[in-house]
Amino acid sequence: MTINELKLTVFFLFLRIIIMEPRMRASGEQFSTLLEFMESHGDLSNPRSGLQGRLKSERLWSELVTILNSIGGGVNKSVEKWKKVWADWKSKTKKKALLIRRHASGTGGGPSNRQTLSSFEERVLAIMGNLAVEGLPSVQEQGFAVSVAHRYSFKAQG
Repeated sequence: MTINELKLTVFFLFLRIIIMEPRMRASGEQFSTLLEFMESHGDLSNPRSGLQGRLKSERLWSELVTILNSIGGGVNKSVEKWKKVWADWKSKTKKKALLIRRHASGTGGGPSNRQTLSSFEERVLAIMGNLAVEGLPSVQEQGFAVSVAHRYSFKAQG
C-alpha cells in the first residue's frame, strides 16, 4: 500500500467516525421515564381502535419524545426511533420471559437457567400483559411435525 493509499484510507475512516451518526443508547433516566409514561398512558404502540385512538396515540408519542429528548445526559431521537426503542425493549423482554418460562416448565434435571427479569423488564411485561408471554391457556400451541429422519435425509448424487 502506498503512502497516498494509506492517507486516503485514514481520511475515509476519519470521515466515517466524524460524519456518521454514532449509535448511542438511551440513558437509564430516559428508559425509566419511558416506562413511567407507558404505565400512566398504556402501551402507545397499541392504540385504541378508530381514528381518535390513533390521533391520541400520536399526540402522546410526540409529548413523550419531547420529554425524553429534554432529559440531560441522554440521546435525542425522532418519534420513529423512540417507537423502535420501545418495540425492541418489549420484544427482548418477551423473548427473555418466554425462555425463563420454558426452562422452568422443562424436564430433564439440567442445571438451572438462573436468568431473571429485572424490575424494569417485569414492569414492561405488566404493561404488555401476561397474555403476551403466557398465551391463552385454552389454546394449544401448534407447530410443524417434522420427523428427525426427514430433516436429515438427503439424496445420493450419482
